[in-house]
Amino acid sequence: MKIAIIIPARRGSKTIINKNLKLLNKIPLAEHTFKSLKSLKVPKFVLTNDNRIKKLAKKYDIITDYIRPEFISTNKTSLIETLQHFILWTEKNKMKFDVFMILQVTSPLRKTTDVVNAIKLYKKKKFKSLFSISESQEHPYESISILKNGKWKYNLPKAKNFYRRQDFDINSHFINGAIYMIDVKYLKNKNNLISKKHGIFKMKKINSIDIDDEEDLIMASKLI
Repeated sequence: MKIAIIIPARRGSKTIINKNLKLLNKIPLAEHTFKSLKSLKVPKFVLTNDNRIKKLAKKYDIITDYIRPEFISTNKTSLIETLQHFILWTEKNKMKFDVFMILQVTSPLRKTTDVVNAIKLYKKKKFKSLFSISESQEHPYESISILKNGKWKYNLPKAKNFYRRQDFDINSHFINGAIYMIDVKYLKNKNNLISKKHGIFKMKKINSIDIDDEEDLIMASKLI
């Protein structure tokens, strides 16, 4: 089974300007992911349209040959579109991979051991796809909506039946976005990241923060 690690990191962001290069404890956000992969003997590719990110990636022996075109580097571009274009590039360059592991640079607290153990689990269980999860920080029963008239309501009507977390009848987790794995042939044919033989890899809550805004950066800096 030949695995390639794929690191999408396009230029631009709506929530934080130049988010992937924003300093987190004096190190650019993207570099935290690059650095964590240094010891892994697996082909690693960065998919970016930003030469500054490519320069950082080269320091850690990450392959930067793929040129990510602007038409799949917008804020409306899906991860699947990006991966499908990359598959065409690998085929053109006579590269063959069985599995892609996708690591978002917005998960800077993901550990090298998380990556290694996810690969081991994927192989052992012979999955066709996988994503990482963590225990929900906010339980869905505690989620509410604020209405236009200033009133509120539970998002899940059943929530009104519970007053204590220990009584909740849902064991809630969330897809933390830190790790995805997908069989390349399945992705190419089905255009989907979730197969019928899908696995989950549980990560610690403390390693699962996803950087979306400035407050996330502050929290991540404290955790690091």
